[in-house]
Amino acid sequence: MMIFQLWLSTLLLFCTLKDVQGRYRPTVIGHRGTAYLPELSLATQAMGYAYGADIVEIDVCLSQDDQLIVIHDIYLDAVSDVAEVFPGRNQSDGLHYVIDFTLEELRRLNIHERTIPFNGTQRFPLRFPSNANVSFRLSTLNESIELLLGLNRATGQQRQLLIEIKKPEYHFLYNKSISSSVLRTLEAYNLTKYTDPIIIQTFHIEELIHIRQNLRSELRLFALMTWNYINESSSNYDFYRSREGIRNLSTVVQAIAPLHEFLVNYDSNGAILGMSNLTAWAHEYDLHVYPFTFRQDFFPGSSFERLIEYFWHTVNVDGFITDHPDVVLRYLQKKIVTTTLDHHHHHPNLSSSLYSSVLLTLLSSILFLSKIFLF
Repeated sequence: MMIFQLWLSTLLLFCTLKDVQGRYRPTVIGHRGTAYLPELSLATQAMGYAYGADIVEIDVCLSQDDQLIVIHDIYLDAVSDVAEVFPGRNQSDGLHYVIDFTLEELRRLNIHERTIPFNGTQRFPLRFPSNANVSFRLSTLNESIELLLGLNRATGQQRQLLIEIKKPEYHFLYNKSISSSVLRTLEAYNLTKYTDPIIIQTFHIEELIHIRQNLRSELRLFALMTWNYINESSSNYDFYRSREGIRNLSTVVQAIAPLHEFLVNYDSNGAILGMSNLTAWAHEYDLHVYPFTFRQDFFPGSSFERLIEYFWHTVNVDGFITDHPDVVLRYLQKKIVTTTLDHHHHHPNLSSSLYSSVLLTLLSSILFLSKIFLF
């Protein structure tokens, strides 16, 4: 009987959240999978999916033999033991670059939680231990696609993959068109249409224009934006986050993915001072807004929940790119249920089915807990 009650409670809760999700909830994008396992490993991508992320975000670089490797940096040192496995294969700056290794060589590396190159300090100290004796490997874009499609089939869900193309200009210096390689890989899976569960993004905005106009891709495109001084690409983000820049972008992309500091102004202590016009301009031109990166273990201000709340209800973003999709989802769903019940109290004409589903969930949960304590 207890098992039945638990099943009923879970089912009703799922139905409730599924119902309200479609009406209110922003999209949650699992940045590099999740924060809980080494970034971009197949394990953390699967964990992001299991935690309920609507979209799992990955990054890709090209290897020496033109294989699309799922890794954030164009070098290997921050997340692998490459210096131990391949001594002397570094470039003049001391770093070992993905493009200098074949897939077979890259498969020999152990992947670990992100560290600072050369000194080995873990970037986020309280995350999965970088020295843990657990084996993780680099994967390919093909494997990430297979994982997504396999999980969608097994679960009946329709989650999506957000593929960030890393530094197209850098790859071009090696006579490699990484965007063409990505599109060819996707075509092999018949993933070519706007409605397919694939999105492409990059910081090099002119590359997005190339993908749309010259490579004729129909896939959805997101424009990443950061500070010009970081030199992530040759794109002028100061222009593209102006009203004119947004208008130009709206003919090419479906969304912008800006640094969250472009949407909100903070003081030196991380307190919110107000917001910029960027979200309003994007919405004016029918672009969605997905700021990055929301991390529960590294954020401005004193409350992660208040930060999410402000971006959701004041800035009116369409979603969150986050290392902690489970935390963001849990908060959003909690607020939805609370707001729905309060709204029904003041507005009796609210959908009776939605209100009833919430009440049924709460009553079923109470019944289940009473069984536990009574028996």
